[in-house]
Amino acid sequence: MSMLEMEQLQTVRKFFRWYYFNYSEKIKAPESIESREFGYKDFNGSMIRHLSFKSEGEYKAFLVKNVPKSVYYSVAFYSDPTAPMESKGLIKADVAFDIDIKDVSKKIKDNSFWICKNCHTYGTLPAPKSCPSCGSEDLEEVEWVCDECLSDVKDAAITLSDILTEDFGLSRKEISIYFSGNNGYHFYIFNEEMRKLGQQERMEIVEYITMNGFNQSVFYKNVPESGSLINRRKVTIDPNVTVDIRRIFRAPDSLHDESGLAKKEVTSLDLFDPFKEAVVLPEEPIELLVHYMPAIKFRDQTFGPYKKEKVKVPAYIAVYAVLKGIAEFIDNQ
Repeated sequence: MSMLEMEQLQTVRKFFRWYYFNYSEKIKAPESIESREFGYKDFNGSMIRHLSFKSEGEYKAFLVKNVPKSVYYSVAFYSDPTAPMESKGLIKADVAFDIDIKDVSKKIKDNSFWICKNCHTYGTLPAPKSCPSCGSEDLEEVEWVCDECLSDVKDAAITLSDILTEDFGLSRKEISIYFSGNNGYHFYIFNEEMRKLGQQERMEIVEYITMNGFNQSVFYKNVPESGSLINRRKVTIDPNVTVDIRRIFRAPDSLHDESGLAKKEVTSLDLFDPFKEAVVLPEEPIELLVHYMPAIKFRDQTFGPYKKEKVKVPAYIAVYAVLKGIAEFIDNQ
């Protein structure tokens, strides 16, 4: 990590600290917090795991004091969350699902681009092996969302919600849905019978939802009336999130390290606007040098496009652009 990147991240950290200090009362801790393993990434790039908190107050104090770049906790409940993995004593685990925009939206590929971290030349995907301007191989691919992209991933989340309630018979109260804080949605299932499922049973759930490994011809032959329904309900999810019982998952209400947006609970998928409701950093105007930023809409206001120019934008846009690697704070804020 270069000195410039470290300075930029320290400014981002100040805004993260502002959030955790001012919003600590609204941050929710997980059920049975003392049985969960916690982990976090710091702003130096280190990953720390096998942490435990005895209370919600202790957890919130940790966030304010340490200001993680990202924070996670286990879907699993353990007898001893701080022990090595083989000695933790698994009790049960929430069932979780992750829908990512790149897996469900074709439009996101058209919007995304590469940018050279050395000279800031940019272009459409696929990225070359090296920058045509300076020869650097330090190129970064940037996913850039639009209204259509966000609509696609929301539609997938609505379909998954329908599958869980209609096909699996879960009640709405047993399902918590969160905007991931970047480009997707996370689901948690709080059902005691499902919490007892092993990895094989969870993989079967994944196969049902995604239809991967599903023999459609056999299904059509035996249950032709339902074939079209099954096809319509196919949703792409990350199988590792659902199957890996010992996984740590991004903590609700925490800030995403690739956007500065919050992982926000969704009460109504139909009405939810992630680039309005997940925006929690201040409106304070910040001066940026933007290398390249296509237009994007936050809180019903469009920002950009910007190309190699200095602009003043709200802090939440500034942090978003810096974390995407497409802009720099001009002065140390």
